[in-house]
Amino acid sequence: MVWFVLGLGFCLRLLLAALLPPGYDEAYYVFYGRQIDLSYFDHPVAVGIWSWAGQRIGGNTLALRLPSLLSYTAALVLLADATKRWYGKSAHFWLVLLGSSCPLLFLCGGVFLLPDSPLLLGLALLLWWLSRHPQLTPTTVREALELGAIAAAITLSKYHAFIVLGSLLLASFSDQRSRQHWRQPWPYLSLLIWAALAAPLWLWNSQNDWISFAFQSSRTGASNSFVLGHSVLFLLTQLGLLFPTAGITLLSALWPRHRGDWNDKPATPLLRMLAIPQLLVFAFLAGRMQVMASWLVPAWWVALPMASAWIASKGWASRRVRGGALFTGCTLPPLLLVAGLQMRWGILQRWLPTREDPSAQLMQPAEVRKALHSNPEVWAAVQAADVIASHRYEIPGFLALALGKEGPGRFTTLSNDPRGFAYWPSLNPSGPSQGVLIAPAEVGSPLSKREFPAPIGAVKSLGTITVQRAGQDALELEVASFEAGPGDYPWPYRR
Repeated sequence: MVWFVLGLGFCLRLLLAALLPPGYDEAYYVFYGRQIDLSYFDHPVAVGIWSWAGQRIGGNTLALRLPSLLSYTAALVLLADATKRWYGKSAHFWLVLLGSSCPLLFLCGGVFLLPDSPLLLGLALLLWWLSRHPQLTPTTVREALELGAIAAAITLSKYHAFIVLGSLLLASFSDQRSRQHWRQPWPYLSLLIWAALAAPLWLWNSQNDWISFAFQSSRTGASNSFVLGHSVLFLLTQLGLLFPTAGITLLSALWPRHRGDWNDKPATPLLRMLAIPQLLVFAFLAGRMQVMASWLVPAWWVALPMASAWIASKGWASRRVRGGALFTGCTLPPLLLVAGLQMRWGILQRWLPTREDPSAQLMQPAEVRKALHSNPEVWAAVQAADVIASHRYEIPGFLALALGKEGPGRFTTLSNDPRGFAYWPSLNPSGPSQGVLIAPAEVGSPLSKREFPAPIGAVKSLGTITVQRAGQDALELEVASFEAGPGDYPWPYRR
């Protein structure tokens, strides 16, 4: 039954991966795979490896997402095995079922190309290791190597690693038996191995003024006052995105005052120690700044074994368990299917016109290519361009996916927020080059009237093209040509 649920979950994610258009972040991460480096402006290297692997498989959106599809399945297998060791065979089944029916988890970790995908795989590997080493700290050279390598893998996935690993360190010092092992050299060896294997992150940042750490800390260091209502709204939104039946179960499992053998297992306080700090940090930040929905994904992932054990303790005989499972099974797949079909083909456009649907802003690469072809002057300029640029950092990725091998070798962002483009090959500095600017049309702010610093020369409007969805106009793009003289663009963030 477990493998049947895993297979069913994989098929659902595969269908969604094929249906859904690329997201803004996914389009941007296309260039991570094309500019493999030790690390990146926004994130560590792992998502770049996933992007590179997907683009080796193929040039379409589904191929780009295949590494996430496969790694999430592997992560579920590892986490389920850890849950079985901690809480028994019944909890093992419920974990696979829960992990396959929480949209926020399986979309961020198992459908889209996001840093959460390698992070969840790394966390699953960590929990799998901890289920086999309840002392929490290594006691041999081999254990030190294993734990150090797993910690490094998590660190090279997303900066959430520092909260998780800090919590694990605190749990280790809080446990008397584990604390005794710090008198031996193996925990310190593990720390050294972690620091050495995570070297790509330290090296890249040391070579680039520690900009990635500075950027992330500036986002979380907002000076806005705290608003409790924003934190509450953020948590309620999380419960909705997890799907209410699963979300309420996950949140409830974090509450320590439960009755039942599962709550007395040694793994339960450990999992709470790993999950609750993340929940508190991001709930607090949500009261001061905009927090992305995916930022709590690792916390819910760590809470899955406890929630599964809680459900298993009640069993299928429980009316609440039966009702929740049947309600989720009967409503979630149809809702996801309708949402996917709407985003792909606008099946609800009779009630939700395409122009009023925010999801229509997510462009299908084939429709972008069709729109470029529709204007001969625009298509000729694109074919002749040395570089294609935009003033929005996500747009070049959509264009790269649309053009495939017919596009130029260079795509970039020319703005005060170019993200990683500031650290990737820029416009040709050795001589004059021809470029094309493409961006969503903005009333009263045409590209030809925007100011770009040298070496960008005169910008000439080439008109607009319209990207469609299911035959309906969805998004108007403005296109302009420009010439760039010799020299480097004055990239923000860089000295």
